[in-house]
Amino acid sequence: MSTYFEKLRDPRWQKMRLEVMQNKEFCCEICGDSKSTLNVHHKVYFKDRNPWEYLPQQLACLCESCHEQDHKRIDPLKFFGSMLSLDGPRSRDCVSLVIAGILDFDYKLSLEITGYQDSKFSAETYKLGQKIGELL
Repeated sequence: MSTYFEKLRDPRWQKMRLEVMQNKEFCCEICGDSKSTLNVHHKVYFKDRNPWEYLPQQLACLCESCHEQDHKRIDPLKFFGSMLSLDGPRSRDCVSLVIAGILDFDYKLSLEITGYQDSKFSAETYKLGQKIGELL
């Protein structure tokens, strides 16, 4: 079994890393620095997933300084999300579908990823997110 740092040398990760940096024009997404060493940052980590098994939207191009600061900061979404009562039936799915709607993420793919069933409730929750997204 490879260590995480060995996986970062894998050609699949190196290819994805280069594509992310090219798409961001080799500039830090936070400060705009194009002269410092750049890192490709995973915005989220999933257990047992390889570094290259993420969507491009789940990765960010950051300079070393911003990358280090990002790892030190408190994630406000996780912080406030931790205060939500997400223990009830459908509550986690509800929040997830609202966020998917805000992002205008494909509805059917959202259901496939979450394993949630298509229903009037899920469709209306997703549409609510889309309406909120239009306001942002």
